[in-house]
Amino acid sequence: MRRDRGLQPERTALAWQRTSLSAAVLAVLLVRHGIVGHAHLEIAAGALAAALVALSGFAARAVPSTGASRRRLMLAAAVVAGAGVLTTIQLFTA
Repeated sequence: MRRDRGLQPERTALAWQRTSLSAAVLAVLLVRHGIVGHAHLEIAAGALAAALVALSGFAARAVPSTGASRRRLMLAAAVVAGAGVLTTIQLFTA
């Protein structure tokens, strides 16, 4: 299969880098707030956000392929949803 020489791979890599940066900020905020407030579910959500940092950092450097890109996107969506569920549970149980 021939690699695309257009700008799409670069835009995709930049999008994953932005996702990684956003997830890093979210992870720091969740873990800090969880430690200060003794909220174990927020710390777990921060750990999921940290996993998203690793996933998106890897995805930004990988050669794009359709199957792998879809799997990474689905995994990233699952991690974000999991962090959101944990944070929501923490908010309603506190």
